[in-house]
Amino acid sequence: MASATGAAGAAIVPFVPPGGRRLRASERNMLEGIVTAIVHGAVSAEVGLLVNERIVIDALVPNSTVAALGLKPGGRAVALIKPSFITLIDDVPGLALSARNLIGGTVVNVLTGPVEAECVLDIGEGRELTVLVTSHSARALELEAGRQILASFKASHIIVCALDG
Repeated sequence: MASATGAAGAAIVPFVPPGGRRLRASERNMLEGIVTAIVHGAVSAEVGLLVNERIVIDALVPNSTVAALGLKPGGRAVALIKPSFITLIDDVPGLALSARNLIGGTVVNVLTGPVEAECVLDIGEGRELTVLVTSHSARALELEAGRQILASFKASHIIVCALDG
C-alpha cells in the first residue's frame, strides 16, 4: 500500500475497501476485521472486531452510530486508533487496567527524536501497531527491536468505520 505525505509531513495512508470506494486518513493504525459481537447499553454499544486469528479489539460506539453504520456481527469494519492513545507497558503479574484492549507485540522499529519516539509493534499475522511515546519513556522501557511489550488502549479511543458489501 503506497503512502503520500500531506501537510506538515503527516503520512496519508490510502485504504481501498471492497467496492472500490477510497478512504484516506492520516491514521497509521487502520486494522480491518470482522465484527464478532455487539452488546448494546443504554447509550453506547461495545463492538468486538476480530483483526487477526487471536486478537479481538473492543470499541465503544454510540448506539446511534452502530445503527447509522449498519454494523452487525459478521460485517466488515476498520478500527482507527491514534498512536498517541496507545500506552506501552511491561507484562506485570496482577496488573489491573481500566483500558479494555491489551495486545502483546514485538518491537520492530523505534525512531527516537528529542521529545517523542515512534515505536512500531508486530502484533501478528502481518498486523502492526504504531505507538507514540515520550523519548524518556522509550528509554525507560528500553524499547528496541525484538523486545516484547504490551500495548494498551481504551475502547472509547477507537473510531470504527464500516465497510460496505
